[in-house]
Amino acid sequence: MPLLSRLEGTIMQTTTNVSDSLQEEPHTPAPENAPTTEAPSVQQAEGTLTAAVVPLKEEVIDGEVTAILEPEHKPTPKQPPYYLIVVVTIAGCLLFTLVSFMLPLLRPSATVTILPVERTITTLDAIQVQGRSLPPLTLMQSTSVSATGHRHQNATNAYGTITFYNGLLTSQTIAAGTIFTGNDGVQIITDQAAIVPAGNPPIYGQVTVSAHAALAGEQGNIPAYDINTACCATSVVAKNTQDFTGGQAARDFLIVTRTDINTAVTSLLVLLSQSENAALQAQLQPNEQLIIPSCTPRVSSDHTPGDEAKHVSVTVSETCTGIGYDAHQVYANATQLITSQTGSTLGANYALVGDIQVTIVHATITNSHQGLAHIIVQVRGTWVYQITPPIEQHLVQLIAGKTKQQAITILLHFPGIQAASIQLARGNTSLPSDPNHIHLIVMYQTS
Repeated sequence: MPLLSRLEGTIMQTTTNVSDSLQEEPHTPAPENAPTTEAPSVQQAEGTLTAAVVPLKEEVIDGEVTAILEPEHKPTPKQPPYYLIVVVTIAGCLLFTLVSFMLPLLRPSATVTILPVERTITTLDAIQVQGRSLPPLTLMQSTSVSATGHRHQNATNAYGTITFYNGLLTSQTIAAGTIFTGNDGVQIITDQAAIVPAGNPPIYGQVTVSAHAALAGEQGNIPAYDINTACCATSVVAKNTQDFTGGQAARDFLIVTRTDINTAVTSLLVLLSQSENAALQAQLQPNEQLIIPSCTPRVSSDHTPGDEAKHVSVTVSETCTGIGYDAHQVYANATQLITSQTGSTLGANYALVGDIQVTIVHATITNSHQGLAHIIVQVRGTWVYQITPPIEQHLVQLIAGKTKQQAITILLHFPGIQAASIQLARGNTSLPSDPNHIHLIVMYQTS
């Protein structure tokens, strides 16, 4: 901007100077004989005026750089021609139609899926391997659990005895059901007739019979001699020489059940088993694994089932003996046995799928000095019929050109195939005659 302002100022100043010069010089007519060379001077002056107005050059000052700014022109974006969009769309439609028509020709005309026969073999075998008995181990655990049984008890009568004393010289009989009232107002009823023998002064005749409180409850538990009164007949006295007991009010209470004890025993056995297993594992040598053939538990409790209690304490002690054996030898021997049996039973066309599972059923030490263990194992494995590439080619040639049902029948009669399915392209009912257009898929099950 300073450069443009300076340029404008220079142009205006130059124009003003030229105008003043033209006004100050008077127009002098030229002499007749004067040369005509002065005419160009006027033209030059006029030309100078014109140059000062239009194309005037800026005075260049030493050491100053002049920059000429040109207006910025933004390019106008070009629009794609519409005929290209039409051409591309038509080409895409033609390509899609061509691919849709050619794709069925490139794919197989028939897809055949077969499922080979699978056989799972389980056997019991006896194996003799290196083993040794571990020292017996006894551990003990105790716990207390809440009683969960409930019982209701009705109110009960108190029972005791009444003694009759006879002062007559003849015997007397007191009927059963005779009622006596004690000092505290509790009524007592005799349960049986009392035949009181005759007295022989100074000794009284006496007899004792059972009796009970008339009302159920704790109030019937009268103390001794609460009844001490003459009654019933001449010279007869009745007394309760002992306390009446057993009178109780109705109530609900807890009792110990068999389930309470069994629950406590089960929880203790789990803890003992973990502890014993860890203790026996600590006695193993390298490359040995543990078998716990037998454990003997002993159970004790401070209450038996049916006892009234809020809690029951249970103690379990268990003694276990273990066997350490060479696990790698057991697995190798078991694998060899079942592989040999399977080879003779199924033939060479079957192959093992997955791992062989070996489970220890029972173990005993046959010779502790030589360190031999007799182990019964359950061995389980799965074998599948192998459809090799030559067999696949043979199967494709057998079913080429056959109908779908004929092909399935042929496949199912082939040894080692338990199921088959066929998918035909474009609604065909028969397989193509060219085996190259038949795609065979062998699907193995995974157990």
